Amino acid sequence: MCVLRRCNLDAFWGREPSTVVANRRNLDHLIQLWDNLLDTTPALPPLGPYPAYDNFGVTVAVGMLVKSLQPGKYADHTQFETMRKLRSAYSNLYHASALGSTTMMTLGRDTAKTFLSTCPSNSLWFERFCRGCFKRMGQETHQDLALSIDVMLALMNLLETQWTAKPEQRETLAFVGAFAVIAFAGSFRGNEVFHTDLHGLMKYHGMELVEGGHSYVMIPLLGRFKNEDGERYHLAPLASETASGIKIGLWVDRLVALKRTHLHSKGPAFSDRSGKKLSSTWMEVEILDRLHQIQTVNHNIIPKDLNVFDEYGISRSFRRGATTHARNQRVAENDINLINRWRQIEGAQGRRPKLRMQDHYSEIRQMVPSLLRFSLAL
Repeated sequence: MCVLRRCNLDAFWGREPSTVVANRRNLDHLIQLWDNLLDTTPALPPLGPYPAYDNFGVTVAVGMLVKSLQPGKYADHTQFETMRKLRSAYSNLYHASALGSTTMMTLGRDTAKTFLSTCPSNSLWFERFCRGCFKRMGQETHQDLALSIDVMLALMNLLETQWTAKPEQRETLAFVGAFAVIAFAGSFRGNEVFHTDLHGLMKYHGMELVEGGHSYVMIPLLGRFKNEDGERYHLAPLASETASGIKIGLWVDRLVALKRTHLHSKGPAFSDRSGKKLSSTWMEVEILDRLHQIQTVNHNIIPKDLNVFDEYGISRSFRRGATTHARNQRVAENDINLINRWRQIEGAQGRRPKLRMQDHYSEIRQMVPSLLRFSLAL
């Protein structure tokens, strides 16, 4: 009963108090007009009783509130963005059921469609509940801290030192070093780097790739990517060495040499000896441990009071750091957008961009000068 009361209170606060007061005042005025001028009572819709079954989505609302009481990752309660996924799960279940799939109606043709659903979690009451709940709880977001160029250079120096001093760890170091330079120079999200295709990497590794007097490496990504349908094959040319001295070509050479010793020629480039793709958790631990070592030695690069394991992450830290440094280096906004593919999605005007399944080098090499400007400046 306590949770039900909380549901109703959140639904009440889904409207602004001033809106509720204005509605109440106008309804009172309407009743007075009928009473004074027409000497009768207006035919207003009854406010109850409601049916004795859940047609508002109260079942889901109660579950969301109980979920919110559980400890979260960053606070002693679960964030709204996490608990609202229960609504999505319920909606998917309802529309897959016999009732939901047979009562749904569609307006429109081809790709422009509007669906009319009787799902309780799509009710007006549930919308007000979610809005009021969000206003009450607020939102606490934790973005990955950008990896500054100083931290990135310190990380690469540490990896190089360990490569010389600890030859028994070179297998791990090859993976970590190659991941770091590809993620940073390519401004990739962490999960995208794991799509690096070994067959394509070895194919282009055997070529002498030079543009405008600058050598570069070609990073082929194969898989499913955000905002795209089906599998895509992307080619990302990266300078062999950046302006700040990040040796991308060297770490790619080491990664390719490692895979050859494993007798691998196909599959994910970041994979173990059995060919299974490496875990993102493993990679993140390896990188954050080394960032913590850097923090211990040099507080000027990473402040002493910064929790490395909470603030940094491979998901966004490399991408955000590269974009920030590129702006500091006065890289043109169009070049940054070209690398990060922001404008491509917007240019599709809500539609999926039409990208080729196989983007061969012969078709992308005319864009290499534009694509290289980003990594060269880092």
